[in-house]
Amino acid sequence: MLLRVLLVSLVAVLLVGCTSSQVVRVPAPLVEISSPYEIHRDWQITLNRFSHSDSEGLYFSADEKHVYFAVPSGEVTAALQENQARWTDQIVWQRKFEEPVLSGPVLDGEQLIIGTAKGSLKALSKKDGSLIWQTQLSSEVLSKAVIREGNIFVRTVDGKLVSVRSSTGKINWIVEHQLPSLSLRGVAPITWHEGRVYIGWESGNVEAFNAYSGERLWRTQIAIPRGRTDLERMVDIQAAIVIRHGRLFVLGYNGKLVSLNPNTGNLFWAKEISGFRDFLVADNLVFVVDEDDILHAYDVMNGTLIWRKEAYKYRSLIDLVSFDENKILLADSLGYLHWVDKLTGSLIARAKHPSNEIEGSAIVRVNVDRNRLYVQDIKGVVTAYSVQTSIWYKFYHPEEPLNLLAPK
Repeated sequence: MLLRVLLVSLVAVLLVGCTSSQVVRVPAPLVEISSPYEIHRDWQITLNRFSHSDSEGLYFSADEKHVYFAVPSGEVTAALQENQARWTDQIVWQRKFEEPVLSGPVLDGEQLIIGTAKGSLKALSKKDGSLIWQTQLSSEVLSKAVIREGNIFVRTVDGKLVSVRSSTGKINWIVEHQLPSLSLRGVAPITWHEGRVYIGWESGNVEAFNAYSGERLWRTQIAIPRGRTDLERMVDIQAAIVIRHGRLFVLGYNGKLVSLNPNTGNLFWAKEISGFRDFLVADNLVFVVDEDDILHAYDVMNGTLIWRKEAYKYRSLIDLVSFDENKILLADSLGYLHWVDKLTGSLIARAKHPSNEIEGSAIVRVNVDRNRLYVQDIKGVVTAYSVQTSIWYKFYHPEEPLNLLAPK
């Protein structure tokens, strides 16, 4: 059985070498700021706490009235988006599974797709959570399901890429990939585009497949294992592959950020940077968090570094989220939300989760829906916040109202 390890990004002290010396990873202190934004808690639901290592495949899904979410202890929940008088009225339904839920839920028409620690891919009714179908796969389903043209694409932890019919759960095809003996915990979701699926592997390879047949179209290696130990030779591609401007963008751990031709896999440009968090491509910039939580912005066309910010170093940032056309939303393991200007990397605003405690809880997932944020933390708490103009801003800028309605 493959030995898989979690990159310990949340510890403050990291032992290195064979001596007793210690390298102390001290989170960058926060610079004081008069924030124009503040967050107002609309509602909160507390479920079971879980390990950060089991959160990589968990996501929010939403329709017009409801938001859907899960926790690894097995609960899948549907809640009303608008605040209710009692928290019991907030929950529309809740389904408890004996096996841990590690990925999803992903909305697919009238059903929700989840993956479990026992290798089960399940479709649930979004109306009441009842089971529509389930398909047994070979191992843990850690990646979020990607659904296109009636097919579901998922990765399992033992190196298989699987296509499943979304209406029945019938397996269309399976591709196997040999994995290294040591890798990071978690796998990136598949990227689908124009009848092709793109996937990054723990071996540092990127591959393109025909989405209908599973036939491999090309393979490109963006990182070559180097070093004497298995730990040094880890070259996982954990971040989701992004396709924009007719190019593929791929980020590897102990590897590179690269731009590839999606038709051939040929290289446009490459930059030496190691990272594992999902990144953003917006306008003409690629925004990346490296393994030390340093934020970078690169030019889409040639990879030129535009700016670099160390303000969040060692703060264990989660996957990058786009707040609106001008701002990135960052969240860290110390419970803070940070709004950053895309063009300059400058800090615009900050808020703390939960707002009624001295110390914030480690945030694992944030979903933006206009001026509302859905936040999930490792304590199993899901909170809906409204982003509002702060009292400070209203006092000093009464004639300059802020537009907080991020586009859908």
